[in-house]
Amino acid sequence: MLIDRWLTRWSRNYAFLRRALDDVGRQLARRPYDAMLQPDEELSFSQMVQDVRVDFEVEVFRFDPGDRAMWVRVTARSDLATPLRLKPALVFRKLPDGRAYIAL
Repeated sequence: MLIDRWLTRWSRNYAFLRRALDDVGRQLARRPYDAMLQPDEELSFSQMVQDVRVDFEVEVFRFDPGDRAMWVRVTARSDLATPLRLKPALVFRKLPDGRAYIAL
């Protein structure tokens, strides 16, 4: 996304959250399919990243009926100021066989 690239380039705080989100999002995408079937509240968590508390909100927002693929959105939130209070998000598609594809 163009706005995401612009924010990453011009906002140090947004870039920090983007890097933290990319790392955590890839870790979540490696989790087994069945582990992602928990309620969204149980998937979300907080983590200290370089002395900053970052909340990662995880939401399974869609299931494809044919191949049973799930679509997962991960959003990073913190008290760091970002332009227009925008926070980065990452979306990936998780298949029942364990493969995951991150949407760029």
